[in-house]
Amino acid sequence: MTVDAALTDACGPTPSWFCEAAWNLSHHRLVARGADWFITKPLLAVVVLLVTVLVNRWLRRAVTKVVAKVVQGDRMAVSALQRIGITSSSAMVDPRAERRSETLGAVARAVVSALVWTIGLLTVLGVFKLDLAPLIAGAGIAGVAVGFGAQSLVKDCIAGFFVILEDQFGVGDEVDLGLASGTVEVVTLRSTTLRNADGTVWAVPNGSIVRVGNQSKVWSAAVLDVTVWHDAAVATATSVIGTVATEVCERPELRGVVQSAPVVLGVERLGADGVTLRVSARVTPGAQASLLRVWRAELKPALEAAGVSLHPRPAVA
Repeated sequence: MTVDAALTDACGPTPSWFCEAAWNLSHHRLVARGADWFITKPLLAVVVLLVTVLVNRWLRRAVTKVVAKVVQGDRMAVSALQRIGITSSSAMVDPRAERRSETLGAVARAVVSALVWTIGLLTVLGVFKLDLAPLIAGAGIAGVAVGFGAQSLVKDCIAGFFVILEDQFGVGDEVDLGLASGTVEVVTLRSTTLRNADGTVWAVPNGSIVRVGNQSKVWSAAVLDVTVWHDAAVATATSVIGTVATEVCERPELRGVVQSAPVVLGVERLGADGVTLRVSARVTPGAQASLLRVWRAELKPALEAAGVSLHPRPAVA
C-alpha cells in the first residue's frame, strides 16, 4: 500500500478520519491539522471525560456499598438472623454504625473521585499530545512544598480518619481527650469539638490526641458513694441502699435506662467523715446523672427512717 508522504506529514503516521478527510478535500496541511485539532481531539477528549464520569460514578457507588458492609456488619448479621427466625439482642448493633458509614463513605468517595479525575484529565492532556513532564515535575515540587507546610493538617486528617474508622468516640459521648474533656458535639477529619460542664467549647485537633477516655461507649456506670457515720450499722445501711436502688431502677420511666440490676459493692472507704458504701448499675450512655439524682433523693429519707445516721449525733448534755 502506497503511503502519501504529504498526508503523513500533515496528519502523522496514523491519521484520524477527520484529518484524512480534510486532507483529501483540501490538500492543505493547515486545514488537515485544524480538523485534527478542533474535531478529532476534542471528540476523543469528550469520550474520555464521559468514560471518566461513568467510571467515577460506578466506583463511588461500589465504595459506598463496601464501606457500609464493613462498618455495618453487625447490623447486617442481626438482620440476617432475624430473617431466619433467630432473635438477637439489640446490643449487638452499634447505634453509631450508620453515622460512621456515612462519614467514611464520604471520605472514600472523595479519594476515589480525586484519583479517577486525575487519571482522566491526564489522559485528556495526552490526547492533545501535550508534554506532561514539566507539568508533573511542577506538580511534584508544589506537592512537596504544600506537604511541608501542611504536615499538621495531614496529621490531623489521618488521625481523624482512624478515630472514625475505629469508632473511638462519637457525637454525644462523654470523653476525656487529655487536652480537654466533655461531651462530643462535632467530629470531623481535622478536629473534635467538646463542650464541658461549664459550657466551654473546646476544639481539639485530632492529631494532638494521644489518649482517649470514653465514658459512654455502649454502656455507662452509675456509681454512687454513700457516706454514713461510724456508729451506723453497716449491714442495715447496705440493705437499705440495695432495696432503694432496686426499687428506683424498677420504675417504668427508668426500665429502658437501666441495663443491669444495681449492686451494692460494700465498703469503699473508711475516713474521718464516716464509712463510705458504694452502689453501682449499668445504664445507657449519658443516663447516669439522672439516675444518680433519683437515688440520692430517695436514699436520704430511707436511711434516716431506718435509723442510719449520716452525720455525728449531737452530744447529750
